[in-house]
Amino acid sequence: ATTYMNLGETYREMKDYTTALTYYQKGLNIREEKLAKTHPDLAVIYHNMSKIYFSTQKYSMAMKYVQQAVEIGQEKLSSTHPHLVEYRETFEKIREKQ
Repeated sequence: ATTYMNLGETYREMKDYTTALTYYQKGLNIREEKLAKTHPDLAVIYHNMSKIYFSTQKYSMAMKYVQQAVEIGQEKLSSTHPHLVEYRETFEKIREKQ
């Protein structure tokens, strides 16, 4: 799963969003099988996927994934945790575009 996620991130950085999503989805499938539904690692993946959908102007999909990241972050992280802060910022950016 980690390898898939790293490949997804690499392709996202290269702006090859279709390939990035393919790798993120493979990593997500593995992690969803192995981890609890509220595991913080899932929030990271959901957030990364939301950023790709945002970049491709698929705002409803971006919102779907960022909401999941925020929900997990609010349950599992402190309110000042850098990941949760970033999830909320992404949420607001997406909300402004809808």
